[in-house]
Amino acid sequence: MNNYTTNSLVSVYPFTRQTEGSEVVIGIPGNDLFLVLPHDAVELLDYLSSGNTIGEAKSIYQDKYGEILDLEDFIYGLERRGFVALMGDASFDQTADKTSDKSQINRYHFTSFPQSLAQKIFSIPALIIYGFIVGLALVLAIAEPEIIPSWKAYFFQQNATLMILALIAIDFAILFIHEMAHLIAARSLGVFCRLGISHRMWTIVAQTDMTGIWNVPRDKRYLPLLAGSLIDLVSAAILVIILFAQHQEWLTIDPIGLQLLQAWLLNYLMGLLWQGYFFMRTDFYYVFSNLFGCKNLLQDTEIFARNQISRIFPRIRRIDQSHIPVNERRVIRIYTILWLLGRTAAITVLVLINLPLMWHYCGSLFTTLSAGYSIHPYAFIDALFLLALFLSTQCLGLGMWIWSFQRNPKLANY
Repeated sequence: MNNYTTNSLVSVYPFTRQTEGSEVVIGIPGNDLFLVLPHDAVELLDYLSSGNTIGEAKSIYQDKYGEILDLEDFIYGLERRGFVALMGDASFDQTADKTSDKSQINRYHFTSFPQSLAQKIFSIPALIIYGFIVGLALVLAIAEPEIIPSWKAYFFQQNATLMILALIAIDFAILFIHEMAHLIAARSLGVFCRLGISHRMWTIVAQTDMTGIWNVPRDKRYLPLLAGSLIDLVSAAILVIILFAQHQEWLTIDPIGLQLLQAWLLNYLMGLLWQGYFFMRTDFYYVFSNLFGCKNLLQDTEIFARNQISRIFPRIRRIDQSHIPVNERRVIRIYTILWLLGRTAAITVLVLINLPLMWHYCGSLFTTLSAGYSIHPYAFIDALFLLALFLSTQCLGLGMWIWSFQRNPKLANY
């Protein structure tokens, strides 16, 4: 309910501001609250925070811009987002305490990672070393392309359950290190962030909440956004160097360990390819959005693609996008190509890697289980455990996805 009048005094919570062209990003980092407002709207907040009533702020604005505003509704909208309240509102005065409590709740999510250490990890000398490792691995991979594994690295013919459990543990370690890289890079800029577990549709993932990077200049956001992929690339490069040394017989690695290393490398390569799935909100998507200053690029692109399809199928209702700035509409047209390429890449991985792998495992499980326990007891038990492992992981991820529908249907696709 809007209780604001022209005589109302308004409490404005201290906010940060980051100018981006004709707009300003304001935020309360501790509460993960950020809004994009025009410059004149931020001026209004400054008038109010200086002790002016709503009526006085409207008068100052009208004298400067020659326009009459419905400021009461604007302030009410900001109240709902936690930026303002009527003067003397006790619940609003407790906002700082809530912020402090939030930090306590999330203390197990690495929110207090030392900024000085983070700055050393992502310092210029460190980045040069990372670049040298990646460059060396690239040269070695070109010289000996056979060291790059195919999908067969994922197909374990012996001790399948144990090997896949080891691979799952490695995969969780990769996810953790990837997200920690985002967090550490953000902390190097002094940004508040935390680590959590979520899902992308039915796939369980770790995610870093870096909402606070909206509080830093646009050109400084790229390192936190790309840090996870950078560390994945460096880690993959180290594995390429090890596999090259093994290929040259400088190292001796037993066959089981070698296949596990190959599968580990393939995990990294698949993860980097996954970042190129531009039909999802991946790290590369956020980099692209930040580069061109797009506020809702993915949804706008999907609507644009739908509008193009409606030219062929008139029954599909077109959605007007004329409100989007011209420059941003040009970006959407370009991004539509990346969006299609991302979907093509995902389908290609499904056809060339996932389906052949599932076919081989299904064939192996069917052969082993059909033979019965008496033929090869260990292989039979191994097959049962492998089947249970696959079903349990898929059911867990699917359960999280279904649960997300109950909490917020709009989030279930991401």
